[in-house]
Amino acid sequence: MSGRVVSVMLGSSSKFKQGLAAQAMPDPVHTVSFNLHPKFVSPDIDEKAVRRADPQEMVLAIAQAKMDKLLELLDPKNGDSLGNPDLVIAADEIILFGDTVREKPEDEKQAKEFLQSYGKEKVPAICLNGVVVANVKSGVRSFGVDKSVQYFECVPDDVVQKLIDKGDVMYCAGGFTVEDPLLEPYLGKREGEIEAIQGMPIQLTKQLILERSQEIIKQAS
Repeated sequence: MSGRVVSVMLGSSSKFKQGLAAQAMPDPVHTVSFNLHPKFVSPDIDEKAVRRADPQEMVLAIAQAKMDKLLELLDPKNGDSLGNPDLVIAADEIILFGDTVREKPEDEKQAKEFLQSYGKEKVPAICLNGVVVANVKSGVRSFGVDKSVQYFECVPDDVVQKLIDKGDVMYCAGGFTVEDPLLEPYLGKREGEIEAIQGMPIQLTKQLILERSQEIIKQAS
């Protein structure tokens, strides 16, 4: 008897999240295994329209809004061109720096301001990730927020400019990429998963996938 494979789709066009999502697939449970769907779908929403006073509530609200859009896009009435996954993941990340919420830089000037502030102010970047996993057929969701912390040393101006010229920082919350070799010498201590700081908390995502797979696991047992 062959085992059941749970197909999990990533709801993001972010190359950073795509590179991490495979790591978030849980180990097999009984005869059930988990596979990252080869396709992805991007929920193009106006994130700036989703605001909350509490940063943790806001990052989760943005992830939930993305999930609303994803389930709409994956509705069977829209056809099966996306591959009919069992589960879909929506995620969002914001950076809390002092009492200020930072999302993706709006332009190079803001990216420079972000990068120059890390280390100089001796304040860590608090990375908040909201993650939602939903059963595509039922729409039932599991969700949570992960918090991780990254400290910095002062980043020299020439390194700041090189990072901006490369461009990746323009697509990252807080305007930094901890995996970039240019920035690595200026990273201080870290609390939490490096993958969470990159935008995909592995353990939380695994937990949510397993929660939403319980009915499938029971049926396969």
